[in-house]
Amino acid sequence: MPRPTASLLARGACLALLMSTVTATALGGDPAAAPDAVRKTVRLANGMTLGYIELGDPKNPPLVSLHGYTNSSLAYLPLGRLLARDSHVFLLDMRGHGVSGKPECCYSRIDFAYDIKLFLDRFGLDRADIVGHSLGSFVAQTFAAYWPERTRHLVLIASSAGRLTPIEPGKPRPPSALGAAADEAIRNLKDPIDPDSPFMIEWWNVPSLDQDTQRMMRRESAGIPASVWRAIHAQGLASIDLVATIHWIKAPTLLVCGGKDGLFGPSDRDALMRYLPQAKLALFPELGHSLPEENPPLVAASIRDFLSH
Repeated sequence: MPRPTASLLARGACLALLMSTVTATALGGDPAAAPDAVRKTVRLANGMTLGYIELGDPKNPPLVSLHGYTNSSLAYLPLGRLLARDSHVFLLDMRGHGVSGKPECCYSRIDFAYDIKLFLDRFGLDRADIVGHSLGSFVAQTFAAYWPERTRHLVLIASSAGRLTPIEPGKPRPPSALGAAADEAIRNLKDPIDPDSPFMIEWWNVPSLDQDTQRMMRRESAGIPASVWRAIHAQGLASIDLVATIHWIKAPTLLVCGGKDGLFGPSDRDALMRYLPQAKLALFPELGHSLPEENPPLVAASIRDFLSH
């Protein structure tokens, strides 16, 4: 496919739905350690297989972490290890991602959230703290709305209440939150996806990440079939509108926001505060959309403080 435009690069880097900071230290300090050595899989009651990383003392309160679009559990190891000081942490690969199952369908926010419910059932967890980043935050909101009795605390990182625009007859569908350039590039993806293609290199061109990390995460994203990229994009991103169910959320909520977030800015933050007036806000003016990857210690400290009260 043709090389993506600079605007796509800017969106991809700035939005950082796809960033990570998995390093040898995060994986335990062994540069030769295989990233997948820390991942396990479990089969849910609906037949879906989910990948996950388990960290911390099982005696601590459970915490489930949900990643962004085409990302995976590996991206959140630095944050997860810090949260595991106080929590029994499960970093999940949501359906379609990582080592989880990748069916042709179904990828609505309720499909993702139901997997989380079944994951808790599988481990006998009555309640958990739910932490979601970007796409994962939409899933976290949905889970907390549909299963409030299973949600101890809710943490929404770089989130939004949605921006679904009504479609008038005869008018083209508006672009998704990623923007028209990204929408077109995703529509044109072909299998097999080359992790070192110009598209993937630009999609993962994050100057703050070392080259080994970027190569690893390109492989993660390239492992998602093109049809699944499109299905998640269409069902899980392009049609997101959380306003209809957000008032069902009962759990204490923390909003973690970056002042330089290029995807969800002040208007999204203000809307969430209006819909969730009891929510607490942790605003970091110097960070962007990928807060968990940009500064894991800062984000972890805000989450741990919130969960301790």
